[in-house]
Amino acid sequence: MWGTFIFIFAFIWGLQFLMTHYQVKHYKSEIKKLSRRDSGYLGTGYYKKRLGNGAIIVLVCDERSHIIDAKVMKGITVFARFKDIKQLIGMRLDETRFVDFLSKKEYNALSNAVDMIKKELNKGKGNEAWIS
Repeated sequence: MWGTFIFIFAFIWGLQFLMTHYQVKHYKSEIKKLSRRDSGYLGTGYYKKRLGNGAIIVLVCDERSHIIDAKVMKGITVFARFKDIKQLIGMRLDETRFVDFLSKKEYNALSNAVDMIKKELNKGKGNEAWIS
């Protein structure tokens, strides 16, 4: 009885480990594919509750702060994959504050991605942090 239980538990744990590996591999390949552009900025944002599903948003924008690619991964399982967010393409980063077609978790992830891009945009404008 206990041997069967331990075997089933070990099998499920190994399967979960394998599926997580494939999801991380998918995430890395999408980031690599999006970062191959000649110019622009890439930002990732995530929103995760302790329990429940979360969301990851990846944005790519050009030097004029126009979004040229946007993808979202949301869900609770390892089967979640990136999907395009066509409504964001063409928007300026500042306009994303007013979007109403995303859920709360997706909006929070979007805000994090926009903040990451804005930090990169401001990096060369004298806003660097000094270490003394």
